[in-house]
Amino acid sequence: MINSHKCVQISQSALFLLATLLVVSSGIAGGGDAAVYDLAACVNRAMEVNPGVMAADTDVRVAQSQLDQVKAARFLPEFRLKWYFGPSPEARGDGISGESDWGSLGLFSRTEVTLVQPLFTFGRLGAAQAAAGGGVEVRRWGSRKTRLDLEKRVVEAYYGILLTDHLWELAQEAREEIGKARAAVEEKLEEEEGDYTYVDLARIDRFAYDVEENGNRAEKERALARSAMRLLLGLTPSDSIGLKDGRLDPVGVDVLPLETYFDRVDDRPELVQLRAASRARSAQARLARAEFYPNVFLGGQFKHGYAPNRDDQSNPFLKDDFNFTQVGAVLGLQQSLSFGMTSAKKRKAQLEVEKIAYQERLARGVSQLEVERIYRSLKEARANVAAARRAVRATRRWFISARDGFNAGLEEASELLDAVKEYSIIRAKYYAQVYAFNKTWASMQRATGRSILE
Repeated sequence: MINSHKCVQISQSALFLLATLLVVSSGIAGGGDAAVYDLAACVNRAMEVNPGVMAADTDVRVAQSQLDQVKAARFLPEFRLKWYFGPSPEARGDGISGESDWGSLGLFSRTEVTLVQPLFTFGRLGAAQAAAGGGVEVRRWGSRKTRLDLEKRVVEAYYGILLTDHLWELAQEAREEIGKARAAVEEKLEEEEGDYTYVDLARIDRFAYDVEENGNRAEKERALARSAMRLLLGLTPSDSIGLKDGRLDPVGVDVLPLETYFDRVDDRPELVQLRAASRARSAQARLARAEFYPNVFLGGQFKHGYAPNRDDQSNPFLKDDFNFTQVGAVLGLQQSLSFGMTSAKKRKAQLEVEKIAYQERLARGVSQLEVERIYRSLKEARANVAAARRAVRATRRWFISARDGFNAGLEEASELLDAVKEYSIIRAKYYAQVYAFNKTWASMQRATGRSILE
């Protein structure tokens, strides 16, 4: 049976919110035969094709690469090899009687190897690694947030399709019932039987307009809901979508005590991200503090040059850039003397840690308020589903009684129209409340950092 104009407005507002959420999602176009999906299959496919998830996962890999760079700095952060070759003029003799001949050129080669190995960094390397590790955690929980947001949109799309399917079916039933009623009145009028008048026929025709209008709207919303799901699943406009669930039923979950949901707030990705960011900032503060201390390192170098057309020089005070061998290692110390800048950098990092702590406190309070709002809405929707189910049974009895009475000529057309209208309204409201309950459940899963598949 079709819903009334008021009820369609209720469902339309819910579907408008659904469409708004879905427009921001995009999928990767792909072909495929018609397939039937359950909710888990829809979620899994959306995870595979959604560019936002791919971008978030790439952020994690970028952060991991930065961590790998920091880890690699522990061992030989500077290890270089250079090799040259080129022309060298012939040179014979020594530093007293030596001569060079630019008219006779040969080739020389030179090899240089330099290395630096940190020995004592006074916490620099450890702090840098902790900061980079915190960055990886921040990106991982950012990816988790992206996935949970996508799950929530998929849930709303999935149950939105079921809702529009039911509204469309109500429209078809209403058209059928109104058609039967009109045909019966026309027959009675032609045969001049019963108490029906052309006013009854006009009243039916007037109500038929509402039925057609709402039926056309239901058909439009049904098509849009499927198009939105195709976007999420990365399907083409020509791909068909079938859902395993044929009916829109309430999710079989228990509404837990509010305190239980409060305990889960700390699992929200946003809060875990802030805690990871706090650890990363604390590590950066330690890194800045370590700059007050020197960096002790071992440096080594090997250089060798060879030119066959030049005589070796045995005098250690003579230098020949074409023919020589140098090797050695030193113990070095590097210390920044910009203590003012180092102190300011350290203070800045500490203040950022404090800022994140304030942000975490604010985010936790806002999250608890959001969880309570969702919890109240969840209980309200559950109660409304139960009340609507009872009302559906009652209005069905009214509709059957009015229909049978009308067919028997005992009821006026207005009574049948009222029964059809109210039965349609309450059935549409029932499905709207089930949709609200399921969507609110998905919102609670998202607000407490849990997947709908858990």
